[in-house]
Amino acid sequence: MFTNDWITMRRSSGVHLLLNLADNAVKYNQPQGRVTMSLRRADNFAEFTIANTGAGIPPEVLPRVFDRFFRGDPAHSQEVEGCGLGLSIAQWIVSAHHGTIKIESDKAKPTTVAIRLPLEANQ
Repeated sequence: MFTNDWITMRRSSGVHLLLNLADNAVKYNQPQGRVTMSLRRADNFAEFTIANTGAGIPPEVLPRVFDRFFRGDPAHSQEVEGCGLGLSIAQWIVSAHHGTIKIESDKAKPTTVAIRLPLEANQ
């Protein structure tokens, strides 16, 4: 449980972070696909994950997904609205709060974004 601990973050930053991740998970999913989210405590961190059942991110593209304005496959980018800033903003918010963000993707399993943010003890 998180009853005695919390993450200190401006509300607007938390909203931007979660909306950017959820928006990408939905936009880059397959028709009738699934999006799952989870939140758990891992040591002194809150770990949030979001995954979708989309086509996956090609391995050669994965290192660039946090680059500003990067949209991946140009053919696919025309089908999906956006300017390529969502994951860059998410990474900036997580880094500003001393956390980590990583993406795992493989065509054989869901693409998963995992965020770890340090918990602060309730004073």
